Amino acid sequence: MTFNILVGIATTLWLLSIAACGLAFRWSYLSVPRRFWPAVILLGLTLLLGFLGLTRFHIVASKTVNGQVQWRFDSHWFFIVTLVFGVGTLVYTFWRRKQMAAAV
Repeated sequence: MTFNILVGIATTLWLLSIAACGLAFRWSYLSVPRRFWPAVILLGLTLLLGFLGLTRFHIVASKTVNGQVQWRFDSHWFFIVTLVFGVGTLVYTFWRRKQMAAAV
C-alpha cells in the first residue's frame, strides 16, 4: 500500500470516530431518553476505533534529507484525542442519565 492510502485509511477512521462521538454527545446533551443506548453504543465504537488506531492502525512516516528530518507524520496523537473525547463523552452521557433519573 502506498503512503497516501494508509494516511487516507487512518484519516477516515479518525473522522468516523470523531463524528460518532459528536453525535453521541449531541444525543446526550439533548437528553433524549430513547437515545441513551444508541449513544453508549456509538461511544463504544469510538473507544474501539481509538484503541485500534493506537495499536493496529498506527502510522508513522518521516522524510529525512541529508540527515535532517524534513517532516514526520504520526497518527498516534489523533487517536489519543479520540480516546479522550470518547471517555469524556461517555462520562457526560452517564452523568446526564443519572441527572434525568433524579429529576423524574
